[in-house]
Amino acid sequence: MIESEVIKYLVLSYIFVLIVIIFDKKMEIGLWKELAINSVLSLLQLVGIGAILIFLLKFNSTLMTLSIILVMIFNASWIALSRFKLKSYDKKKILGLIFITILFVTIAVVGPLLAVGFVNFKPTKIIPMCGIIVAGGMRSLSLAFNFYKTRLRDLEDFIVSLAAIGASDMKIFSIIFKDILKNATIPMRDMMKAAGIVHIPGIMVGLLMAGTFPLKAAVIQFTVLSSMLFEYALVTTIFMLLWIKLFGLKLELD
Repeated sequence: MIESEVIKYLVLSYIFVLIVIIFDKKMEIGLWKELAINSVLSLLQLVGIGAILIFLLKFNSTLMTLSIILVMIFNASWIALSRFKLKSYDKKKILGLIFITILFVTIAVVGPLLAVGFVNFKPTKIIPMCGIIVAGGMRSLSLAFNFYKTRLRDLEDFIVSLAAIGASDMKIFSIIFKDILKNATIPMRDMMKAAGIVHIPGIMVGLLMAGTFPLKAAVIQFTVLSSMLFEYALVTTIFMLLWIKLFGLKLELD
């Protein structure tokens, strides 16, 4: 019975994916290969993490839990790096900076959550929470990189003029930084604006179904959203400022 349900759900899921791929090819957008590959990867990753969580629950290994969190951060850094299209920079150094930034901000978020008892270090608790937070940092950087490249191209002549009169890289970068941060945090700001009105977040639904008092369920969900907002804003801010400070402002584009 369970196997038949799984097959049924899987077929339906891939029908949705296939429709998007057909639409993509029809409109010649050019994303269908990425969508096809990522749909398979996401399924394999979800199955894999499910098996790993069951394994960790049995053995409760702190070292293994930390290793998985670090692997999650590295994978998120690698995905974000794929959106970084400036060829003038050493990709290995950029990857290292992304990894350190996401790791630092994740610790800054998870540390207080552990301290107040919002989450504990059990694998089934800490790994999903870290996943939510790390994914936020990854998404914000991906959006920031895409927007930065566009703005750099649009303002290239203006930036060259500022550099010619002696403006520092950080001064030039500050002109577009606010727009970058606004663009990078759009998904999170929209999510917070729509929570409870357009959509009811899954964590809150689960808590309510488990019998949690509505006020407590709402506060727990809000804490998760606030943590994600912190990650979205701080990862982009810290990375961008360190990036320009360490490697300078370069105009070469793909």
